[in-house]
Amino acid sequence: MTSTTSRLTYAVVLLRKQLADHGRLAAMGMAAFVLFVIAVFFAKGGKAPGLIVSPIVAGALLAIRSGAAAEAIRRTPWLWLFLAFLTVWLALGATLGQTSYQASDFLNIALLGAFSLFAAEVARVLSTKQVLWTIAVLGAANAVLSIVVHVLTAPHLMERLIPLGRAGNPIPGAGGLAVALIAAAALWREQGIRRGKELALAMALALPMVAALVWTQSRAPLIALCLALPSAFWLNRRGAFAVLAACVGAWLVVAGLILFEEPLKALICSFGNAWCRPSYRNEIWDWVVEQIALHPVLGSGPSFRFSKEWMSHAHNGLLGTAMYFGLVGLAAFGLMVAFYAGNLARGRQDVALRFFGLASLIFSFGYMGADLSNPFAFFNTHYLFMWFPIFFVSARGEPSPAADHRLASVASSPDSLQRM
Repeated sequence: MTSTTSRLTYAVVLLRKQLADHGRLAAMGMAAFVLFVIAVFFAKGGKAPGLIVSPIVAGALLAIRSGAAAEAIRRTPWLWLFLAFLTVWLALGATLGQTSYQASDFLNIALLGAFSLFAAEVARVLSTKQVLWTIAVLGAANAVLSIVVHVLTAPHLMERLIPLGRAGNPIPGAGGLAVALIAAAALWREQGIRRGKELALAMALALPMVAALVWTQSRAPLIALCLALPSAFWLNRRGAFAVLAACVGAWLVVAGLILFEEPLKALICSFGNAWCRPSYRNEIWDWVVEQIALHPVLGSGPSFRFSKEWMSHAHNGLLGTAMYFGLVGLAAFGLMVAFYAGNLARGRQDVALRFFGLASLIFSFGYMGADLSNPFAFFNTHYLFMWFPIFFVSARGEPSPAADHRLASVASSPDSLQRM
């Protein structure tokens, strides 16, 4: 009897200890995610990178401690193979005499790996709805405050709004607001809140984000978002090929509108305004194609810049990847996206998660039709609208057994009690 009581006491102590440890790790993981999103939407200037790196590194360490890192690597070997290949490819380019490489280029790849572990820890401690609500609420707060600051400080109200936070520019700022709006749409897509207070709240959050997005007058992100949201609804039960086709289609639409910019403006723009301003992309893309022809295999290196200060980089994600990492690097990136598209195409019970992943990916490709020259660079809002959805959705997978079942198994194990 005494032995049985003693074992039960040890079981209770062990269970409490494991729950306490789990609670502390979970709270730290939640805090890291919230700090990351706050830094994206509100940190500005030289302090922003440090404020971003801290929660990412903390989340990665927590993932290693909790075991989420090992599980993420097991789930997504294709992602880690791609990051390893990109690192080797960079090293090969630097070794063979390319001049446009810096140590920070390698650190950027390492940070993406850490960010993947960070997202795995977020997937472990937070539900999909909690993640989406966090992004949507903070994105709406960013939109409201950005509008207030613009109204109070802008010489003319119709000037382009620059959202607060890391972006410091209307275009990446619009990218951050777009993923917050996608999160709000995913919450609406969630079966459980199509009626009631949560639906009303999601719609209320969307209103200031739509207003701020339009006010940025950032044409490519707006077009990309208009393509991404309906496409994500349509692709709900489609396969990987349809997902890839939608991504390439979004990129082609945005890039094509720029290629035919002059005749389109002649038809649409009867007077000069900010919406009809020149994009200056066509000239720089000619330079990019010439640069790719000079270094088609290894690329020119991520640190390469054109001499013109006002237009020093590629202003196109796929062309930029080919220019910086070569056509082989672009092919590897496409293969990685194809694996992720296959991941998205598999049947998922979590409708909101699937919608969030689909819409964010299609939006990212549309956005890359006119910007995001180097998707692997550190750091701007593309970490939130492109990489976080990829890493988070991949790490989430399908629901796993609850943690309390595992704890119950441990507590009922005589061997564990004897070790105690």
